[in-house]
Amino acid sequence: MDLNNKLWVFQSNRVLSSVEENQISEILSNFLDSWAAHGADLKSNLKILDHKFIIIEVDENQTKASGCSIDSLNQCIRQIDAEYNLELLNRLLVSFESKDGKLETIPMKQFKEKIKTSEIDGNSYVYNLSVSSPEEFQSQFKLPLKESWAKSYLTS
Repeated sequence: MDLNNKLWVFQSNRVLSSVEENQISEILSNFLDSWAAHGADLKSNLKILDHKFIIIEVDENQTKASGCSIDSLNQCIRQIDAEYNLELLNRLLVSFESKDGKLETIPMKQFKEKIKTSEIDGNSYVYNLSVSSPEEFQSQFKLPLKESWAKSYLTS
């Protein structure tokens, strides 16, 4: 794990089929093969986790991702979104593990309601899309709600 690496996490509003996952991987791999910042190639990699989370990591030891290169990544994500209708840039969706261990993604308003009705409790795992480094990903991507960004929604 390199502390100079930067990453982005995009979540799908639903589970991707294996066909969709393969197609999206191919689109993103082709994009990443030519991804550059101010003419310098960006060394990057791609991972799709749990058939839902698209993780792009760039090695900033060689070249830092610039505003323009980040914009081009977001444009690629928007194109995938348009084709597959995944709401990849919708940050008002929350992913969590239900009490039966199923990974679910719902709008924030429903998430808050499920906390109020105890369908989601402090021990339910929630996902943090704002992690931006491999270190943060390892330590903060998936946490019990009571230790996460969403702990303020608990009324204990």
